[in-house]
Amino acid sequence: MWLLAMITRRDFTRLSLFGVGLGLANCTTLAKNSFVDSTTTQSDTNLTIWWEQGFLPEENEGLAQIVRDWENLSGLTVNLKFLPVPIIDQQLTQLLAEPGNPQIPDIVYSIGVDANLAPKLAWQDQLLDLSEVIQPIKDRYTSVALSQVNYRNQLRGERSYYAMPLWQAEDYIHYWGNLVEAIGVSRADVPMDWEPFWRFWQTSQTQLRSQGYADIYGVGLCMSSIGFDTYTSLMMFLDAYNVEVVSPDGEFLLDAPENRQRMIAALEEFTGFFKSGYVPPAALEWTGGGNNNSFIDGSILMTLNLTLSIPLTQQLPVNQYNQDANERYQQMVTIDRPRKPDGSELLTRKGIKQAIVPKSCPHPETAKDFLAYLTEPATINQLITGAKGRVMPVMPKLFENSLWSNTSDPHLATALKIYNRPSLIPYEVTHSAFSEVQGQQLWAKTVLQVLQEDASATQASDWGISQIKSIWTEWERSA
Repeated sequence: MWLLAMITRRDFTRLSLFGVGLGLANCTTLAKNSFVDSTTTQSDTNLTIWWEQGFLPEENEGLAQIVRDWENLSGLTVNLKFLPVPIIDQQLTQLLAEPGNPQIPDIVYSIGVDANLAPKLAWQDQLLDLSEVIQPIKDRYTSVALSQVNYRNQLRGERSYYAMPLWQAEDYIHYWGNLVEAIGVSRADVPMDWEPFWRFWQTSQTQLRSQGYADIYGVGLCMSSIGFDTYTSLMMFLDAYNVEVVSPDGEFLLDAPENRQRMIAALEEFTGFFKSGYVPPAALEWTGGGNNNSFIDGSILMTLNLTLSIPLTQQLPVNQYNQDANERYQQMVTIDRPRKPDGSELLTRKGIKQAIVPKSCPHPETAKDFLAYLTEPATINQLITGAKGRVMPVMPKLFENSLWSNTSDPHLATALKIYNRPSLIPYEVTHSAFSEVQGQQLWAKTVLQVLQEDASATQASDWGISQIKSIWTEWERSA
């Protein structure tokens, strides 16, 4: 049982998550109420929006206020529903299988739109082309944001803007600085070369356990087939080993001998942390917040996360329950990725979070009008500031907000450094077949071939390559 700021792990968890728990409770309440009268049905309104439940209550309230303002300006009514990501993905897929279904929402946003939904639905000609909304304001956006909503429609044989870019997510590495210091290592001395970096967390686990932190694990990599964290973590290893999955023009490369061998090496190292006892057994079942909770309660020394939501759990109102929150915020450390095994820089794959409009929705023109209003700089800034730095703007002008000027904040300073670097293009943007690969969780299932089916890294890689190529081939035939 380890101590942090002189509190037990149980107390630490209770205090750390108290404010977040209140926020999640509020999110649930907001989702049930959906900010519309309970007697209102979709047919009674001029616009229906499905939106992912916010991590922070301010995120939900921010969108609700924007909707109310737009209703007042337009004289129209909105049916706004806050829903969990899996519900959005499942129900939208089911509804779109019935063209003309009046229950199809007009606007959809979730963290999974860019990886799972938009590339696939654009390819299938099921999304409204939003060029009419984006073209007049193209100059406001970064080139990365625009490139990642420019999807291919295989029926029309061309690319266009089939989603509206809203903000950007990166993946960050967090660790407990006070625990690193407890084993006599300064934060500045954490190694950043690939092999020493990963060896450091393993030896740190051994040292911390010898000092009485009996339950701690050194490596907090997700190993489950739920959510996006395993995919993101494995991609970091594939990129570190220079695995080429798909060419810029969409050709499948993963089965080339050199890429197969690199994938085997990356997968063997990735799964080896779990097999050697450096990743907690619970990582096989982590949902999207599993590693967050395990990090916050002190079960893991380091982890990888898609946003800055982990340190933001400690930016809580000052009251009797949160007296140690600021100290914990400073004890958490956010760092850049380690260098690749070959010594070169390991770039991220920036995730552009985006909203889509189903082509068969009841109110396509109204949906475009609302998105034009939502992406006015002053309006979208309300949502981004409500997220308190958890996500980053895709409009450079928004960095003029004072939220981004606090360069003394160690987490924000690292996030801005990563934001300003070049990035790799997500596979699903290059070829939409990879949205189906992610939708079927084939990357994560390849990992589980090793951990649950007792396959070797070679066997699992060959299985994964075969499954992924089968999907890519099927999509190519449909083009």
